[in-house]
Amino acid sequence: MAIKTSKQYIEDLKELSPSVFIRGQKIDNVWKDPRLQSTLNLVGMNHDTAFDPELKDIAVVHEPLVDEPVKRFQHRIQRTMDDSIQKVKLVREVTQQRICGWCLSNTLCILWAATWETDQKHDTSYHERFVEYAKYLMKNDYDCFWCMMDPKGDRSKSFSAQETKPGLRIIKKDSKGITVRGVKVSTSYACCSREIMAVPCKALTEDDKDFAVSFGIPVDTKGVHFIVREAPQRENPENDMECPMGTAIGMVEGTTIFDDVFIPWDRVFLCQEWDMAERFPYFFANIHRQSKCSCLAGHTDLACGIAALVADVNGIPFKGHIRDKITRLMMEAETAHGCALGAAVDGHMHPSGIYIPSTSIANSGLNYIKNLAGEQVQLLHDIAGGIIVTMPTQDDYNNPELKKWLDQYLCGSDKYTTEERLRVLHLVQEVAASKFTGNFLGWAINAAGSPITGEILTREHYDLQKRIGIAKQWAGI
Repeated sequence: MAIKTSKQYIEDLKELSPSVFIRGQKIDNVWKDPRLQSTLNLVGMNHDTAFDPELKDIAVVHEPLVDEPVKRFQHRIQRTMDDSIQKVKLVREVTQQRICGWCLSNTLCILWAATWETDQKHDTSYHERFVEYAKYLMKNDYDCFWCMMDPKGDRSKSFSAQETKPGLRIIKKDSKGITVRGVKVSTSYACCSREIMAVPCKALTEDDKDFAVSFGIPVDTKGVHFIVREAPQRENPENDMECPMGTAIGMVEGTTIFDDVFIPWDRVFLCQEWDMAERFPYFFANIHRQSKCSCLAGHTDLACGIAALVADVNGIPFKGHIRDKITRLMMEAETAHGCALGAAVDGHMHPSGIYIPSTSIANSGLNYIKNLAGEQVQLLHDIAGGIIVTMPTQDDYNNPELKKWLDQYLCGSDKYTTEERLRVLHLVQEVAASKFTGNFLGWAINAAGSPITGEILTREHYDLQKRIGIAKQWAGI
């Protein structure tokens, strides 16, 4: 099956009828609802990357599992150091242009390794099932989105000890399959995919074995419901001046309900093997956080370009303090990307055949750039000026009576018209002073796991005793 264009991808989705709610109301025609269009645009762009003359050589790769070309982001099984390196290069290039490239390939690699280890320990056949599922996705060029995060409820108690049973659990199993009930949160644009895949999000005890479950199913499976929060597009999605990114590629976020959903055995990849639940977030911490490190390098590139443009529009591109702030953004982007590349170089082969990047380098690099997200927003405010939160709206500018005054008094550098200046200022406002800003920071701070998780994993994998030994040698003790 050939790689699909964005148009072909969206036509594929129209074969499905997922249950989607936005602002409390069920959507009758999901694929025509304007509140989902920006997300469809974004995911469609990820398909079109494979046809981009400047990116296709890195974005498309031959996949031995199906003996066909596949999209590197979505369907490549990462088997070598070069796979790991090329992926993070592509991540940075794409995310600096459109925020997210959706690394489904990370998901496939995580499941590949985790199901293999489960089979080795429990003599199960999950890995064989998963490989067939991966082939199905690759051969049909289907997207599959990630359901990992549980709501957790009272975090001082285990899932099973809580009356509400937060999370996703097995309530029944028989010769045909399993039935699951519960919820996954933070399921970014899952309703705009063909399939969804659920995995555990933390280590479990035997008492919580029913929460040890993983599977992949179509988005319109009976009993699956998406409670969707539309992308931040302000009140008017036509206001491309005020919200250029949100209206074009804003992502819907969601909560996914599983209301007694039946999963056939051939789509089940973990069932009550509670001691293996932690392997899924463990591999996530290696593989996906390396990508996220380069992803945030791309976001920093975006902030850097916006900062330089607004400085030029305001007529101060070469002011010393402005130059220094823009240089700081450059160095932050390069450092984060360097960590992602370093994690690839210092990685290792897993016995299942997956190449695993360095845990400590990937998590250290990611935490470094995560912790700068707020400062980057501050720099945009500093360079652009207070006007980004006080300036007139697009509707004001479109009023002929007001436009003549605004054109005269809100102009900037002679290189730009007043409209061009306002468009740039609104872009800064969207990234640094709007509802979209919350998403921008959320993708930085909590996407791919909270900063404290990165600290824990770095401590676990850093060989501190070796360094203490060196210190003792020099101290003569």
